[in-house]
Amino acid sequence: MHQNSTIPGVVDGTIAPSVDADGNVSFHIVIRDIGRPSEEADYVEVVLTHQDAEALFSMTGEAAPVPCSVGVRLNSAPSYVPSL
Repeated sequence: MHQNSTIPGVVDGTIAPSVDADGNVSFHIVIRDIGRPSEEADYVEVVLTHQDAEALFSMTGEAAPVPCSVGVRLNSAPSYVPSL
């Protein structure tokens, strides 16, 4: 993805990285947390093994995708419901 491309449906949030004792990297992404208690916000966590994190951080330019695990907690309902 190019830095100047736009993604439809982008919402504001925060991201906080953490590294565990085994070197696994997690990115905790809290969505729509502005002015709301964090337990009410949507939450996504991207987890990379130590080896996959090293591969990601050593990339330059376009490279092959790196495997990850993704956890999702959705608390907010969409602002519209499409008709069926």
